[in-house]
Amino acid sequence: MDLSKRIFGSNGTGLEVNGGMITMEQEEVNHVVVSILSEYGECPALGILLCYWNNIIGPHAHYVWQIEGKPSFSDEQLKYLSTHTLTSSDNPGNSINSKLLFLKDHQMVVAVFLFSGYQNAQRVTFALSLVVPFHLKEWYMAVHSFCQLRLTGLVRRLRVLQEKYKNEKDSPAIHAFSSKVPDFLRSLTRLANCGIPKKIELDDTVFASGQDKHLDVQFMRKAIAGHLQSCGCSIVLGNNVAEVNMVLNTLALFLSPSERQCSLLLTEGCSHFPFKYEKDVMLQGFLKESFHTDDNILEIMASRYPTTLVDLSTLEVKRMHHFNEHEYMKHEVITKELQKLWLESMEPIPILRFVKDIEPETLVQNLQKEGGVREAFLSHFARLLDRKALALIKFVEDETHRGKDPTKISLRKVRNDLDLHPEGNCRIVLAAAEKLQPGIYSLVCGSLAARSREANDV
Repeated sequence: MDLSKRIFGSNGTGLEVNGGMITMEQEEVNHVVVSILSEYGECPALGILLCYWNNIIGPHAHYVWQIEGKPSFSDEQLKYLSTHTLTSSDNPGNSINSKLLFLKDHQMVVAVFLFSGYQNAQRVTFALSLVVPFHLKEWYMAVHSFCQLRLTGLVRRLRVLQEKYKNEKDSPAIHAFSSKVPDFLRSLTRLANCGIPKKIELDDTVFASGQDKHLDVQFMRKAIAGHLQSCGCSIVLGNNVAEVNMVLNTLALFLSPSERQCSLLLTEGCSHFPFKYEKDVMLQGFLKESFHTDDNILEIMASRYPTTLVDLSTLEVKRMHHFNEHEYMKHEVITKELQKLWLESMEPIPILRFVKDIEPETLVQNLQKEGGVREAFLSHFARLLDRKALALIKFVEDETHRGKDPTKISLRKVRNDLDLHPEGNCRIVLAAAEKLQPGIYSLVCGSLAARSREANDV
């Protein structure tokens, strides 16, 4: 028997068998318009697209989140994006896989997150795609790690809800997910419009001429040391915008150019329109009256790095726990939040508090003794820190046979053999090494997750 098949375009789908036509309805693409308040500035994204793989018609655009005031995606663009972000070979399993597409001919950069979920009670492959104009490619590459963290978190929520409501005809999963999309787009808009620039002038920092007596030297040394010990992640509180931004720019000198673009300056008028704490941002500041630690503690605990809190009104510097402890607590917070989605109740999470003990160190102290900090001294300090971090990584790799025998290493051994005294120096170098070689901090200091499993086995 001669059997022929034909698949029609996006407005309808047909299957031709022996000259007869069986038509199948294709789902409409759902469009959601996201409004961004003028206080945030212009959103850099063109939109967000959710596609899934249909075994009969192939990739299908399911939901589109468009930015208010920006041109909508045409049917041709949606078809092109669907077929390029999702293919029949994509099979993420239980993981969330990501890829970056540079579509110069269509003037787009697309960050794609692939995952398995449920559509109409069937398990299918989805692709969540963030679409950015091609001319913003360089800027987007700097903030891609931030987008990856935030969008992966959104996908986790969506997967839990899809599993929970997989047998319901009108699943609320996508609507619950959709309510979180504007928050991400507003965060991205803030980074684009209020981010710390890649190049920082010393005149905008506490190291500017005449500013050396404005803030206590010992206080700033503790602030910089705490900032470096927490992998460059800090919150600055103060009573006026200019002072907060001066300290933010100072701490940003110790970040890479891309990390600076994942940081936020405080904007004028914030007293009338207070911005929220942004998880996974490296540096951000607030007027003290508008920020309450207890209101944001779970978000801080779930952020990518531990956080140092610099309070300019009380001249106090506090920090969260060290990275290996933070990594464990971050996992606990994220897991329990997902359990809350599933069970609609939440087990209590041990709330961490900021502690005041910034370990004594000499690295920042020696930098301040150079007779006035200048760009040359800062560049030399950055190179020195990188060399020490690379030396630590090489030492740990050799001692543990590239991680195969982790019992051969300990914090004391690293501190003594590499002469990283006092304790603060060791913590600063370990934090720098963690950013170069993720996982090395917990390898040296021990993972709290492993200790917890051992305790439960006893």
